[in-house]
Amino acid sequence: MLLFFTLLTIQNPHFRKYIELIEGVQRRATKLVKDVEHLHYNDRLEHLRLMCLHTRSIRSDLIDTCKIMNGKLMYNVNRVIF
Repeated sequence: MLLFFTLLTIQNPHFRKYIELIEGVQRRATKLVKDVEHLHYNDRLEHLRLMCLHTRSIRSDLIDTCKIMNGKLMYNVNRVIF
């Protein structure tokens, strides 16, 4: 159960501390790539064809919305926690 929560948190974090932690890991990881370590973070992402966490989260939400609307993904409203 803990592993599932951890994976869910990494895929789509809702708390600011998790967002900052994951973005920090991505910042450090992109600095390890040769030829782009001197660039700013957004430039490194663009050069490596990566998306920032916020953009990935929005993209994932849009994809899930399209799947739900087209009947490709079943969504149980009774199990949603607000």
